[in-house]
Amino acid sequence: MNTAQTQAELDLDPPSRSDERGICVLVVEDDDADAYLIERALLANPNIDGILRATDGVEALELVENGAVHPDVALIDLHMPRKNGFQLLVDFAAAQEPCFPMVVLTSSTAPTDAMRSRLRGATRVLTKPDSLADMESVLGEAINTACSGVTMKPRKRMPKRRTAFDNSPARPRGQKVQPYH
Repeated sequence: MNTAQTQAELDLDPPSRSDERGICVLVVEDDDADAYLIERALLANPNIDGILRATDGVEALELVENGAVHPDVALIDLHMPRKNGFQLLVDFAAAQEPCFPMVVLTSSTAPTDAMRSRLRGATRVLTKPDSLADMESVLGEAINTACSGVTMKPRKRMPKRRTAFDNSPARPRGQKVQPYH
């Protein structure tokens, strides 16, 4: 069998990720203690083959754009120096190359941060757990879901919140609202 034929056969049937290697994770985290906990949790996952850390968004963007890393998933903190997680999400989402799942892992519990992250391309938004066991569980589920093509369970829809404007009469279409004097 010649080399050209072997190469052609390989091109027709490329190996899947699980056949050749495990999952490569890009961790974008500025805090050393949090990065250590994240790394320990990732090392407990047998599907993880490589972990690369960037300390801020500028470093992470350079690593990906220069081809130094081809992550299967990125774990991104929101509040970092130089380029925060929100800006990094936008830059990754706007990239020409095929994108990878972006999971936000933050200590923020603000609903606005979660909403802003999702609008900028995050596939999941997770709050950092305090213990190693919880971190292993949360990251294991998030990475396996993000990298296996499994769709996330739909969230339960909350009933519409009533506001002060719910009792106001409907304005006919085409009429302007008159300001109060």
